[in-house]
Amino acid sequence: MVCGVSRTATFIFFYAQELTNAKAANATLSQEKAAAEAISVKALQAKADALKALGEAKEAGARASKALEEAAEKESRSSKALEASNAERIRLGKVVDSLQAEVQAREVAVTDLTARVSAAEKRADAAAEAKDALVSSFNQLEAHREWLRTHGIARIVEAIMNAPETASGLDLVKERARDAGFKAGGYTDQASGFRDVDTEGRLKAAVASFYDTPLACVGELDECLEVADYVDRLRMLYPDVEEEEPAGGAGGDAGTSGTK
Repeated sequence: MVCGVSRTATFIFFYAQELTNAKAANATLSQEKAAAEAISVKALQAKADALKALGEAKEAGARASKALEEAAEKESRSSKALEASNAERIRLGKVVDSLQAEVQAREVAVTDLTARVSAAEKRADAAAEAKDALVSSFNQLEAHREWLRTHGIARIVEAIMNAPETASGLDLVKERARDAGFKAGGYTDQASGFRDVDTEGRLKAAVASFYDTPLACVGELDECLEVADYVDRLRMLYPDVEEEEPAGGAGGDAGTSGTK
């Protein structure tokens, strides 16, 4: 009986030990279950998060794909625009080259025109100067002609008529003419002094001498006429009356500058 009790006690102890172990194992399993459930919840949450992230990633991928398509379309449009821009740039380059060539041609034309205008202006200036010179020369000639008409010729004639050579020559001609007249009138007696005298010959000789005798004033006149500014020389030689000095000017000297 003691053995039976001992076995029973051993069995109870073993059973109690097993129960304790079972409870401990159950507690451990419960903890592990709770941990597993927690892990499962977290895993489910992570799965949900992953699914959400996947959805968002898909949406982002779709947006990225759309953006990529739009970018490709934009790039295509940009490429076409670039091609059009390049074509336009080439066209504009040709236009610019053409305009530059035209500008250069016009610059050459303007330079040539400027040179011709300058040459024409020089010719016009030369013509104007020549005209002014001609007008001045004409005015000077007109003034000289007027002086000769109003003063010069009269002063020259006056100088010739008042020259001592003219006076002495005329006196001699008058004397010889008087002698010839007396003889022609019959005064041929010895007292007259005309007998055997060729009074006509002496008259002709006096006339010839009168015309052949050089006049100093005519020589001065010839000297004046040999130079280009002969009128100025004549005006100095025969000054106007109002230009003469009170004691007598060159005109008076010209009239007495020579003797026979």
